[in-house]
Amino acid sequence: MKKVLLSGIATIFMLASSVIAQESSDKPMNANWGGFDFGFASMNSSNEWNNKLLQSSSIGINLIEYKIPIFKQYLGLTTGLGVNFRTFTFQNQYAMVSTDSTISLQTGNPTLYDSLASIRYSTFNQGFIQLPILLDFSTKTRQAKSVGISAGVIGGLRMYANHQLRGKYSNGDKFSNQMRDDKRFHSNLFALDATVRVSYGAIGVFGTYSLTSVFHKDAAPKLNPFCVGISINVDYNEESDGPKDEAPIPSSESGIRRR
Repeated sequence: MKKVLLSGIATIFMLASSVIAQESSDKPMNANWGGFDFGFASMNSSNEWNNKLLQSSSIGINLIEYKIPIFKQYLGLTTGLGVNFRTFTFQNQYAMVSTDSTISLQTGNPTLYDSLASIRYSTFNQGFIQLPILLDFSTKTRQAKSVGISAGVIGGLRMYANHQLRGKYSNGDKFSNQMRDDKRFHSNLFALDATVRVSYGAIGVFGTYSLTSVFHKDAAPKLNPFCVGISINVDYNEESDGPKDEAPIPSSESGIRRR
C-alpha cells in the first residue's frame, strides 16, 4: 500500500514539473485548501478504543496555500501549510495507561489516587503541523461561485500528545488532570492521511482517512482514524482591484492668450 502511494505521489510531481504553468494566465489559481476545517473524528477497528463520535473533533487551520497549474486554470497541484488539533473522547470511566512498551485503556481509575473518583470526561489530544499534496480541480480562477474538487494526501508532524481526565473525587471536589509522558503515549511522530475535498465558493465538505496508525506498532491495536466535516475556505490569493486610474484631464487652449 505504501509503495503504491509513494509511486502515485512521485508520478504527480513528475507530471506537474513537466507541464508547469507555461500556458497559465496571469490570474492567480483558486486552490481548495486555505481556510478552516471542522469535523468529527473516529477511531475504528477496535471495540476497546471505541470513542464518542459527537464529542471527538478535528479542527484544522490552513494558513498557507499554493497551487501549481497543470492544465491552464482548471487543474493543478496544491500544497501549503496548516495545523490540526484532534480530540478523541472515550467512554466514561476509561483512562489511558502507558507502560514502557504499550498503551491501553483501563477502568477502575488506575491513574487517580482516589479509587472512588468518577471520570466524566476522558480524552486523548494531539496536534500536528500539516502539509498537503492535492490534485486540485476548480471551475474558476476566483473562489466566488467556483466548484472545487481535490484529492490527495496530507502529511503531519506531531507537535504534542496528552491525555486529559475530568471528573469528581469521592469528596465531591472536581478535578481536571492533563497528563503527559516522555514517550508521548507511544503515538507516532508522523501521520499520513488520504483526503477528498469538495467545495462551492467559500463552503465545502471534506473527508480524511489515516493511512498510518495512531500508535506505534505492537504498542496498541492498529487504529486508523477517519474524519468527515465542513470547511470554510479563504481565498488567500484574492487581489483587490486597487484604486482606479483617474481619467486624464483634457487639455484645452481656451483662455490661453497668444501673442
